[in-house]
Amino acid sequence: MAEECIDGILVTTKVNFKWLTGARPYVNTSGDRACAEVLVTKDGVYLISNNIEAERLLKEELSGVPIEKIEYAWWKPSTYRNLLDEIANSGNILTDMDLGDRFARLRWDLLPEELERFCDTAGCVAKILERVAYSIAPGESEEDVARIVRKVAADYDVNPIVNLVAADDRAFEYRHPLPTQKRIEKYVLIAISGEKHGLVASATRLLHFGDIPLEIKKRHEAVLFVDAAFIASTLPGTKVGDIFAKGKEAYEAVGYPDEWKNHHQGGMAGYNSREFRATSDSEEIVKKGQVYAWNPTIAEVKSEDTILVKDGGPEILTVSENFPVKEVEYGGFSIKRPDILIR
Repeated sequence: MAEECIDGILVTTKVNFKWLTGARPYVNTSGDRACAEVLVTKDGVYLISNNIEAERLLKEELSGVPIEKIEYAWWKPSTYRNLLDEIANSGNILTDMDLGDRFARLRWDLLPEELERFCDTAGCVAKILERVAYSIAPGESEEDVARIVRKVAADYDVNPIVNLVAADDRAFEYRHPLPTQKRIEKYVLIAISGEKHGLVASATRLLHFGDIPLEIKKRHEAVLFVDAAFIASTLPGTKVGDIFAKGKEAYEAVGYPDEWKNHHQGGMAGYNSREFRATSDSEEIVKKGQVYAWNPTIAEVKSEDTILVKDGGPEILTVSENFPVKEVEYGGFSIKRPDILIR
């Protein structure tokens, strides 16, 4: 507020409400708006809510949070504006939406307790993918697999906000394969972004029934090298645009120079699956304690995990304990990447 020369900020979106309070600020999960708002001024913090949600939020979601309830009747929405003006005392108030990325950046540097929750989220995502990969069978449809993802995710209190499944040739054709009735023959790509504690971790796993064709193996080894380049380059003090350049160079080195154009390559993770997507123009500087999720693709294959930025080198958070891995050397680092599971 001091930097923006304003008297208060009205938090209106779910993602910022979650970040600021740790609460579940929704009834309907679709849409970006929270079911109530938080006003932060120089004098206090206020929950501004209609009478339907106010008491529930205060007792069940915001217990222990130092916040004052300001309630209005749901059938008199005009009183909301009056209450807001009264609290703000005619001050200059902007919303988190008004401030855009200038406010979103506050979410990017995670506190130790947030990182602890993120590790739990990421570990759960890895376990979900592992359980699903070992449980599905040829003849099941992509939609069957997606249903299994949702069922297993529920065991871990994870909401799979992205749930992609591609069987056989659909993995070659599409980079964002929403599940269909297509049935599995030999090959499956499963990618999820799972939300827990308000934080989102992403990972992709590949599965083949029987011997892997040489062309898939070649493409997969290539994309693992590209992913290792992204991961190994994600070090404190590095410009994101420079990391992107390393990824592009890796695509060229493995013989697929233009594949990066067919899908975004990932970026910073957090309270969104990607707080921003990296490009060659990204000026952001990587900091210790931030979380990134890179997801390079080559037609038919993809490599994706969520990593924590550390001084000695990145730490992969979405580690599957019982999934085969390959060690890829890049830039002095040996990066373990998930191999294709053969069943």
